Amino acid sequence: MKRLLPLLLVACGSPAPSDPALDALAPWPEDPHQLVERCAREPFEEVAITCRVQAAAKFGAAGDTLAAHAVCANVPTGTWRDECHFRAGEELGHAGHAVEGLEHCAKAGWFGRNCLTHTGWRLPRDPALHPGLSAARIAAAYEELDQRVVAALEGAGDGLDGEGRDIIRARFGFNVYVGSGRASPEAARLPDPLGPALRTGFAIEAARLLGEDASVEAILAVWSETAPPPEGSAVSDVATLGRYSLPLVAPGEHGTPHIPVFGGGLRPVGASPDEDATIAALEAMFWLESTPADTFVPWLDDPRPRVRRTAARLVGRAPPRSLDLPALLEQVSTTHTDDTVRWHTQQALKSRAWEAPARRPPSQ
Repeated sequence: MKRLLPLLLVACGSPAPSDPALDALAPWPEDPHQLVERCAREPFEEVAITCRVQAAAKFGAAGDTLAAHAVCANVPTGTWRDECHFRAGEELGHAGHAVEGLEHCAKAGWFGRNCLTHTGWRLPRDPALHPGLSAARIAAAYEELDQRVVAALEGAGDGLDGEGRDIIRARFGFNVYVGSGRASPEAARLPDPLGPALRTGFAIEAARLLGEDASVEAILAVWSETAPPPEGSAVSDVATLGRYSLPLVAPGEHGTPHIPVFGGGLRPVGASPDEDATIAALEAMFWLESTPADTFVPWLDDPRPRVRRTAARLVGRAPPRSLDLPALLEQVSTTHTDDTVRWHTQQALKSRAWEAPARRPPSQ
């Protein structure tokens, strides 16, 4: 017994040796600074890497882009470092720091384009910018923003710098109008490249405010100033969510200028401001989740190619009201004189997207 006593005392008074495997399974701290310290103690390299990626994301969620950059610099180059910047970029965007998030998107490699979409479309609305301001004031605000975006995306390869500017410009146009409670077309008459983005926002807000009276024709009456701009209450970001679709560009549309639209899609830019307003009005009616496919049918034979092709892309993605949509698409897909219209209706017959529930982006 005397010989066992020292052993028992040691066993009771000394901590048991730690098990690295059990330590690796312990919950990670929520605080990013504590998490970085935990990452440094991880005995397994694979766990340490994923730990740092998570820490960078948490710094992004906290709006600390410098700390996120520092953490990602300690992740090995390659896929994991790209993932680190992707996570940090989208979390910064979600936290309202979209431009800072773009700095990470520029370094996100293979994940760069997804990062741009997730981050750029989260550019927060500035309540001080609205359609009641002069067009010159709105243009100046965009120019200042664009300079920051150019700096954030400096050095990004594979066309990400131009694509990121396009997304931010589209979101800016959306933010100025949508949810503001105003649909004055003055700012939307600005020239390219900002004008088309503002026209998209103008058309969506006009459709939202017109409500049950919304139509392509009613939106264009506001655009041409033959009808007064509708007005209403400003709404929150949640109330500015609408229907969206994937970026479907037909082979015959390659070379046609396009701009991003709500949710990650693309629309062609019209050959003139009036034509572009018509395309924007079609997109706005699609954004309204109550709009049936029937709305787009009359525009399938518009003499302007970009207008009828937009209608062809949208008609098969909205549920019909009284229309035999499969029969119409089948007919158009085989007999229309515009091969790009035929292409879009053929894609609609393959996907049958009108049968799916209305889709919204998970977060904008």
